[in-house]
Amino acid sequence: MRKQKEDKMLEDIRNNNKISNDYNDKSLLIVTDNIQQYQQQFSNYNINNYKITLINWNDILTFITNFEDNKHKNLELVILDIDRVGVEDSEKIDQTRPTSTTTTIIIIEEIKKTFSDKRIFFILPSESMIERLLTNVTYKREDIKIQPFSVFDIIDLISTVKKKDKLERLQLKDHCMQTYSSTEDKIKDAIKFLKIGIKNNETTLILLDKDIDLSDFKSQMAAYSDIDIIKLQKDGLLKIGYSQDWYLSIDQKNHTNSMNTITVDNEKIYKKFFNLAEQVTKKEGNKGLRIFGMLDCFFEHGLIDEVVEYDCKQPPRFNRPVLSICAYSNKYLDQLSENQIRRLVLSHRKVSI
Repeated sequence: MRKQKEDKMLEDIRNNNKISNDYNDKSLLIVTDNIQQYQQQFSNYNINNYKITLINWNDILTFITNFEDNKHKNLELVILDIDRVGVEDSEKIDQTRPTSTTTTIIIIEEIKKTFSDKRIFFILPSESMIERLLTNVTYKREDIKIQPFSVFDIIDLISTVKKKDKLERLQLKDHCMQTYSSTEDKIKDAIKFLKIGIKNNETTLILLDKDIDLSDFKSQMAAYSDIDIIKLQKDGLLKIGYSQDWYLSIDQKNHTNSMNTITVDNEKIYKKFFNLAEQVTKKEGNKGLRIFGMLDCFFEHGLIDEVVEYDCKQPPRFNRPVLSICAYSNKYLDQLSENQIRRLVLSHRKVSI
């Protein structure tokens, strides 16, 4: 059922021009000494119509030298599967190995130089290899993957790169929908979303799920050396709250019911967002308001129909400088009917699964 819903979402997205099906000319490069193993996996799967190029480590420098410019623009990511090279202990045993640690680092730097505008992932046999091999190589920890590594991990990397590109392409007035498999992925995207907003002089409002500790979230933001949380909040470029405080209302208990009732007042929510947008643009001088709203609170209170009604009443494109990402958790998708999913897809200008 879940797979059918996701397929349906993709079909609706493409049929309504929410995203372009531009995968046909895209390619990825894998440098590995396990070419046969990858070929066996790829024979059973069509990876989003990507063209896969497999190159042996011994041949990569020749490949780079002869790499055509017209192919460069279609290359989306490079995967360096370093599973048998750069291991000092093994080299002492086998002096005939064609690739030493030093040579490997030189080759990696040459690859990074040639493909400086591409996302490069490193596949290593163990955590201990990170420091031993990449000490002198510039890299991001999120671009390091540990074996075992398979075709499914490659699909995940493609999705990671695509999602990042989509965040970069979003613009003010877009009403967008994103789905996430983990809280960690939501947090990472929220921080990326903020960083783009800082660059664009746009205020970012991040609304967190209740299971995210505010102090921990701020610590993760502060881990980015160029994010000064206090300064951003003082300058009006960052505002943080909890989703349930923005989206949900409490009806005070009455005589027949001793329990308070959680409700959704759509007009009240819209008014809060648009008033904030007016404040940050007219009074604080920023270009617009970016909203990253995590929506688990609706599902946690059983407000499934309500979240659909709330989200679908908003247009795919706003008539004011507001950019909104409605962040859904994949674990709640099965609670939605196919018709509800269809309505949500049609209500958003851009959708990412």
